[in-house]
Amino acid sequence: MVQKLVPFSDGPTREKKILSLGFYRTGSQSLKEALTILHYKDVFHSSAIMDAPIKFASLGAAADDNITCLPSYTGRHWNRAQWDRIFGPCEALTDVTPYSLDLLRVYPEAKVILVKRDFDSWATSFLNTLFIPSSVGIIPWLSGCVFEPMIGLKVSKIVWKFYMGLFGVSVLQKAGNRQIMRAGYDRHYDLIRLLVPPDRLLDIDLRDLSWEPLCKFLEKDVPVQPFPRLNESKTYAESWTLLHRWAFVGALFKIVPALLIVAGLTWWSEWYFAGHGRII
Repeated sequence: MVQKLVPFSDGPTREKKILSLGFYRTGSQSLKEALTILHYKDVFHSSAIMDAPIKFASLGAAADDNITCLPSYTGRHWNRAQWDRIFGPCEALTDVTPYSLDLLRVYPEAKVILVKRDFDSWATSFLNTLFIPSSVGIIPWLSGCVFEPMIGLKVSKIVWKFYMGLFGVSVLQKAGNRQIMRAGYDRHYDLIRLLVPPDRLLDIDLRDLSWEPLCKFLEKDVPVQPFPRLNESKTYAESWTLLHRWAFVGALFKIVPALLIVAGLTWWSEWYFAGHGRII
C-alpha cells in the first residue's frame, strides 16, 4: 500500500506541528494562509485537491482504510509512514477532519486547532457551497460516476466519502440531513475536546480567530500584516463547476474517436456489401 501513495508536495519529511481539525467551512483557507505567514512549511489545504486531482487518489485510499462508516472500509488503519507518504513535507494540515482520530494517533505531538462556528450558519454554508454543488443532482452524479472514471479521476467519489466520514453515515444522501449533520458536528467537537489535552488545544470560535490568540497558542510573534480573511464560497463553487466541465470534456474526447471509428466501420461495411451485392 505504501508504495502506491503519491505526495501532495515534494520535499523532506517534516514534523507535523499543527493539525487543524475543525469542520470544512470554518475558515480553513484563512487559517492556512495565516500559518503560511507564520512560516510553517507546506501547509496542506483542500484547495490542493483541485490543483492536483491525480494525487487526490491517495486520500481516497486513506478514506477506505481509515474511515470506519464507509461501505468500502478495509480496517487497514495507516501508520505514520503511510501518512508521511502523502503529507511528508507538510508541517501543518488543514481540512483533514475525516481522518482526525487516525492523525491524532500517529502525530500525538502536534498541536490541535479546533475552529467552530454557529451550527445553523455553518450548515447552510456547508450545504450551499460544498454538499449541493458536489453531490446533489444529475450533473454531479454524471461527473462522479461516469465522466471522471473515464479519464482516470475519482475526485467526486472521494469527496463523497469525506462527507460520509464527517457525519458517520454509510449513505451519501444522509450527509445532507440537518439532524444527522447536527449530531455529527456536535459529536466530533466533543470528541476532539475529550482526546486532546488542553495545553495542546486551541478551541476557538471563527469570529475570534485572529493573530493574538493564534500566536499566543503557537508561541509566535504577531505579524505586522492584517490577519487573512478569505472567503472560500465562490472559489469552491467555481472549482466544482470547473471539475464537472473538465470531466465532461475529457470524457467527450475519449468517446468521440470511438464513435467516429464505429461510424466509419458502419459506413464502410454498408458501402462494401452494397458494392458486392451489385457485382453479384
